Amino acid sequence: MEIGKLGERKLIERIRAAYSYAWPNSDSAYVDVGKNRLLITNDSITQSTHIPSGANPMDVGYFFAAINLSDIAAMGGLPLYFMSSMILPPKLDSKYLIGLERGIRKCLNRYNVKMIGGDLKKGRELVLTGIAIGEVDKSRMMQRLNMKDSEALCVTGELGRNAAGYYEWKRGSKTGAAMLLDVDPKINEGRFLSDNGIKAAMDLSDGVYSAIHQLSSATGLGFEIFYDSIPVSQEASAVNMKQGIDIEQLCLNFGGDYQLMFSVKEAEFERLRRKALARRIRITRIGRIIGSKNVLIRDSKRINIRKYGYEHFITD
Repeated sequence: MEIGKLGERKLIERIRAAYSYAWPNSDSAYVDVGKNRLLITNDSITQSTHIPSGANPMDVGYFFAAINLSDIAAMGGLPLYFMSSMILPPKLDSKYLIGLERGIRKCLNRYNVKMIGGDLKKGRELVLTGIAIGEVDKSRMMQRLNMKDSEALCVTGELGRNAAGYYEWKRGSKTGAAMLLDVDPKINEGRFLSDNGIKAAMDLSDGVYSAIHQLSSATGLGFEIFYDSIPVSQEASAVNMKQGIDIEQLCLNFGGDYQLMFSVKEAEFERLRRKALARRIRITRIGRIIGSKNVLIRDSKRINIRKYGYEHFITD
């Protein structure tokens, strides 16, 4: 069967079956080093799949570095080092490459991450692959599979801004392209959560629906999402009004926000929310973990969730 018909998730499952993974469902791989764990992760972007036409190369570079650091954030880690591998088409303007590097450097400098090397090759289209390395105390590390039944399901920040950027870009807006790529890794949020005893988190690279589908498949847990509790960004609200794109699609099914989704005991949520507010961090309870089915509660109706968020090959 062609891999384009399998989809990203099933393809990953088939590849994993050939290996014995120590950490098959973590945002980052990790290795014990004394009392700490070394976190290692990688992510790639390509010209045809991830970079909207007309995008500023500095925005592209920043986005590329940020999505790699995001996996470190999801485990409560502190990013330390970065490597980048670039496949470049011969006709690429050298000024574009300089812009890319400036964007990468801007992101790394913001989070005090050192560039320690990489690789350069010729190819048919621009492909960027990053490797991020960080660390976290063993006792503070968060993992997605630590989510438990009866806990509150929460997110940091707002949802839907990057999706709004995509739909604005599709209408010809250069501002939309910049918005789509405007991602910051939630390093401070991840550190705050892990400092306050949170044990389970993951980043929302492919959307809430993708995240709960992955978690449900791995654990058998069910997730209820409260539509009225979604922290909708102003940009998503505007696109909803102008273009009629449903808030569910923008905030739950699209992806690209790179916020953190985490769980906490119901009785502890309000205390955590107040502490976060004092640190100028917004967290919102968007649902709960209960039963074995994934359900959206909207207008007092319980709707089985049959959407799976962004998935390479299928969504493409």
